[in-house]
Amino acid sequence: MMVAHKKGQIAIIVVVLIILIAVGAFFFFFRDDSSSTSNNIVGSGSSPSRDNSQYNSPSNPTPSSGSPSTGDVKIFVLTGKNFRFVMNGVENPDIKVKQGDKVKIEFSSTQGFHDWTLDEFNAATKQVMDTDGSTIVEFVADKKGTFEYYCGVGSHRANGMKGNFIVE
Repeated sequence: MMVAHKKGQIAIIVVVLIILIAVGAFFFFFRDDSSSTSNNIVGSGSSPSRDNSQYNSPSNPTPSSGSPSTGDVKIFVLTGKNFRFVMNGVENPDIKVKQGDKVKIEFSSTQGFHDWTLDEFNAATKQVMDTDGSTIVEFVADKKGTFEYYCGVGSHRANGMKGNFIVE
């Protein structure tokens, strides 16, 4: 009788631990860090050294006059955080290129599990976590218009992890 009672206690402890771990994981991966303001501004390509100084800031909304040293390739370095993309401190920025530009997206995650997807150009990065480093996708912006890029993980897109990709 005593053995059955101990087995019941162990089962209850295991169930409680599993629930605590699940709740902790939920809050870790799905917390909303909305303490930052969200501005959509135009970005421009950076050099391969990841010098993001060429990205536009709210005080400098026009594209930079310097062209990247990589020729015609426009490089954008984006980071995934909980329910938002960040480029040079700007959340969910507009990414602006010209038709025919070669585009390179360097994507990493600092919070949670994310990817970067742009359906109209069949462009998507691998899904990465903060411990995975970065992933790259390259494509040619061959059609004009405004298109939505987004995170394809779970309900991240529905929770606002998206932005505009503009081809002029």
